[in-house]
Amino acid sequence: MSRLFNLSVMLLLGLVCLGGTLAKPQEGMTREHATQLANECKAETGATDEDVEQLLKHVAPESHEAKCLRACVLKKFQIMDEAGKVNKEHAVQMVKAMSKHDAEKEDAPADVVAKCDAIETPADHCDAAAAFEDCIYEQIKEHGLELEEN
Repeated sequence: MSRLFNLSVMLLLGLVCLGGTLAKPQEGMTREHATQLANECKAETGATDEDVEQLLKHVAPESHEAKCLRACVLKKFQIMDEAGKVNKEHAVQMVKAMSKHDAEKEDAPADVVAKCDAIETPADHCDAAAAFEDCIYEQIKEHGLELEEN
């Protein structure tokens, strides 16, 4: 299943900073940084090169390791904390980084995150990351946001 989420985006898709920490998440949300973090997470999670490629192409994860890859990247971008909870401020910055600026939809990123923060997520951080990512894609589409090109 194809994903519109730009986790590389960030990513989401993306929110990462050198050394795995962020002072200002939006500053590290580039495809290059997401790729770097995804490769770091690949070693930590047992994910494959194919899992990394699917993440960068916004393809839904099939294996548990692929879901854990997403959780790891979200944690490195500080979108998800070590308890598996979403950092709303960083998640909003991620959605802003993923979508083209539209002054008429200035409040949409916060609305997207609010809706997705309210969903029931599994206790397993890997499954929770996949559920959150699914919601983000769905809400971005519902809010009529256009994603930045990869």
